[in-house]
Amino acid sequence: MAQISRQIGWSQESNLLYQILNQLNKLTSVLFGLKEAATPNYKVFTALLTQSGSGNFVGITGGNTVIGVTYEIYESTPTAEGYDFTNIGAPNNNIGTRFIATGTTPNSWGNGNVGLSYNEGAPVATVLENTIGNIWFTYDSPGLYYINSNGLFTLDKTYFQIVVMSSAPSFLTNNLNLNFIELLPTDGDDSLNNTPIEIRVYN
Repeated sequence: MAQISRQIGWSQESNLLYQILNQLNKLTSVLFGLKEAATPNYKVFTALLTQSGSGNFVGITGGNTVIGVTYEIYESTPTAEGYDFTNIGAPNNNIGTRFIATGTTPNSWGNGNVGLSYNEGAPVATVLENTIGNIWFTYDSPGLYYINSNGLFTLDKTYFQIVVMSSAPSFLTNNLNLNFIELLPTDGDDSLNNTPIEIRVYN
């Protein structure tokens, strides 16, 4: 609001309105400051990871999904129609899209010509917060997994940590780029059990 100077000869009502306007200006300034302070300077993904077993692909064409599992949409036969997985975490319904399931019952499996596949060895995520966007997990080989995105891990602005408990293995991470972060438990498969991770992508 524009600042108005008090004038000589104002009525009592005008002086009262002047005081109210001053208070509103101060309140607006305080609220704007709070909004600026509350705006985070990074996006975050935090989760608890559990991993067991080795790499083995499974496909399903109906039924329920499992929350926290990474799925990929695939076309089992040509002309898949009417399917919709956006209510369980898929950012879109494109063939080849991967996502972490956030629900158990898709909007629609369509005409039965589409399915979801998953790798039994990929880490399963209990997602606590995700403001970064579509992130998913893949299994590469024993003790080597990937945290994936479509170009969301900005170079020189992405911070990653995995919390190592006294009973958990140590970790090596490298090859952080726009599309993936390597996750390499030195104890190999079956060593992640509700293991906390955090990824921050700064503005």
